[in-house]
Amino acid sequence: MKNVLIALFVCGLVCLGVNLAYAQEVSPAAVFKTSDVDINKDGNPDITYTYDQNNVVKVEADTNYDDKTDVVVYTENGKFKSAEADTNYDGVMDKKFSDAAEFNSWLNKNKPDFQDSLNKKDWSDNKFKF
Repeated sequence: MKNVLIALFVCGLVCLGVNLAYAQEVSPAAVFKTSDVDINKDGNPDITYTYDQNNVVKVEADTNYDDKTDVVVYTENGKFKSAEADTNYDGVMDKKFSDAAEFNSWLNKNKPDFQDSLNKKDWSDNKFKF
């Protein structure tokens, strides 16, 4: 009986050790928060910033004020990664950008009201006051 109890105790310690080792390898799920901005002051959000603990990770914008997202900017490590736009407002993102300068040029030409909100060099969270 004593040997059975010792075996159960050892097995329990081994299982606990495996669980603790596994728990240390699995990173916790990222926590995302959002913040909305109403550009035209109509009471509806026109830009939604999604950010983690360090940086803005995605920006969604309604640039024609129809309450539908038509520009999305993706970032990685606080820097521009890519963007896409629905240029004819049919619900399909038909213009893709992988270069920040190209996107900013298009933005400045086509969406001047959103230059300050979407044309950023640094998307790190500490640059924004949410």
